[in-house]
Amino acid sequence: MMTTTPANRRDVDGTKEAVVAQGSPVRRHYLVSQLKRLRAQAKMSQEQVAKELGWDTSKLYRIENGRFVRLTTEAVAALCRLYGSSDALREELVEIAKAARKQKPWWFQHEDVAGNAFYSLENEATKIQEYAMGVVPGLLQHPDYIEALMSRGIVTDPEERQKRIAARIERCESLLNRDHPPRIWAVIDESALRCLVGGSQVMRTQFQHLLELNKRPNIDIQVLLLSKGMAQSCGYILLHLGETDRVGYLDVPPSGHFFEGPDALANHEDGFEYMQAAALPLDDTQDFIRQLADELEKA
Repeated sequence: MMTTTPANRRDVDGTKEAVVAQGSPVRRHYLVSQLKRLRAQAKMSQEQVAKELGWDTSKLYRIENGRFVRLTTEAVAALCRLYGSSDALREELVEIAKAARKQKPWWFQHEDVAGNAFYSLENEATKIQEYAMGVVPGLLQHPDYIEALMSRGIVTDPEERQKRIAARIERCESLLNRDHPPRIWAVIDESALRCLVGGSQVMRTQFQHLLELNKRPNIDIQVLLLSKGMAQSCGYILLHLGETDRVGYLDVPPSGHFFEGPDALANHEDGFEYMQAAALPLDDTQDFIRQLADELEKA
């Protein structure tokens, strides 16, 4: 089981990390492009660089793909020295990394209600596979749906409830609307769409939201019909961090459960593929969601 850690943590090389912020995309792109150029100029492979610095190769892969990874000024300086860059360029790139450290990711503003390590990992994911039952997947929830969910009496304190609503809304906007959003494939159990969270009007709004999201090139949504008899005992998420790193997350109370063993990951990936095959195709899913919206309208 993966233990939860704060958003700032120690990387495999032992140095404290800080998140490269989503802001300043031009400067981040410049930093990444310069590091890639320097490595090519030094005629070093990613494997060679990782070995020299004692890193996992996936860390360098994520840096060079600008996937909102955690990056330190020390790491940038180490790369520049290894590549033999000029002092002036090294200082420039280190300053860009230093400026990025001052821009904290969204969950830092909501640590009291979003302290789970899941959000920092989700923010780094290049691909997200999710099976959801009972409720619509968190990243695909409309703000009205989120508010209705949080108003069902689970969180009784009004101030606390508003904090959680704000955190969830910012999570969606931050991840879905950034420059390079992750690839998302969601299989939604029909039960999540049959549950009238907030009533008919809220659900119609949520259905329209799903229809719009399903048009995005990086998002695919399928509905797994109850008649298939394949509903699982709980929802789960598979986060792909670069080409090789993966971690799983079971959406169970009170605060979820991480897993990263190869057997557990393989079992859940196989299960997800089975559900993808059994779920409605993408176009049929769109038609089914429209049908549900029409039924509510007529009712």
